[in-house]
Amino acid sequence: MPRHFSFALLLAAGLGALSAGRAGAQVAPVPAGTPSPAPADSLDFGEFGDADDKKVRTFATQKVLFLSPTKLISVGYEGQADFDLTSTGPHFDRPRTGPDPIPVVETTRPVNRFGGLRLGVNAPVISRSSFILNLGLTYWNTDVRLDNPEQSALFGALRRGLRSTGVNATVFKPFDNKHFLLLQANADLNGIYRNLDDISSEALTFSGTAIYGWKPTDNYMWGLGLTRTYRAGQLLHIPVVFYNRTFSPRWGVEAVFPARVNLRRSFGTSSLLMLGYEIEGNAYYLGPVNGQDLYLRRGELKPRITYERQLAGFVWLSAQVGYRYNWRFNAFATQNPEGDDNPVFDNTLGNPLYFNVSVNLVSP
Repeated sequence: MPRHFSFALLLAAGLGALSAGRAGAQVAPVPAGTPSPAPADSLDFGEFGDADDKKVRTFATQKVLFLSPTKLISVGYEGQADFDLTSTGPHFDRPRTGPDPIPVVETTRPVNRFGGLRLGVNAPVISRSSFILNLGLTYWNTDVRLDNPEQSALFGALRRGLRSTGVNATVFKPFDNKHFLLLQANADLNGIYRNLDDISSEALTFSGTAIYGWKPTDNYMWGLGLTRTYRAGQLLHIPVVFYNRTFSPRWGVEAVFPARVNLRRSFGTSSLLMLGYEIEGNAYYLGPVNGQDLYLRRGELKPRITYERQLAGFVWLSAQVGYRYNWRFNAFATQNPEGDDNPVFDNTLGNPLYFNVSVNLVSP
């Protein structure tokens, strides 16, 4: 018998045995009591549910569309043009005669320098859809240069410069996709210190803001709240209105009234222009001046124009020019004087133009 014929018979026999084994498996007896499977057309697929019916909880974000970039790290310089400073107060170098009070004199001097370095760091510590915590650090330095500062005890103190170092915390807590709570707290060390030995707890001020808000759309969020602030140079407890709204990709408003308000004009995604104002200031501890503690209440109103532009990636340039209007610059014997307390030094400042330039690392 030919070899290929014998191989064909063996292959046929093997396939027959395999078919018989499969047939035997198909007719294996079913144990008693086993329920018969239901036909496919009788299954109720509704019992398995629908993945789309399970709603995922969403929360409001802390921004609106096309908002100006949030600065994570900022390094800048602010300066003011020359102006005159007129101070009316006691002349400590002139001794009183008998029961007479210390003589009061008026001194006017040009201020040739009023500005300095400004640093800011703002870092997200916790960033979840349901809770955001940011911590920040600021340092503002104002060098003061006057002619003949020795003619006034106040001028001699100001010559050391005004400095403010602060830490802050901001909490954004959305309750759902329409309602949120915004909290901010600040602690600032304000004075004429130059080293650690000059620092005093008398220079500390504490501020805070609480706002409850609504976010109807991705382009609009607003809120109402209360604030404790030293922005105008004195301690105030006042209501605030939070309002961020984008009317179109080009136009929008960013405001925490009355502290600051800005009308925003965007030019694509890499540059923008803002027109508005901001109130700045705090209470500065000047230390003992001729044996008497002095606290300078500094408050400034700044109408301004700000231009911001992307330099590369997340690095942006900010350039600002405006008018510094002196709101308050008087020196008192206490940090929070009562309404009938008179200033030790009653000061009047000229109102110059000012500028601010900074380079910033912004958030994505």
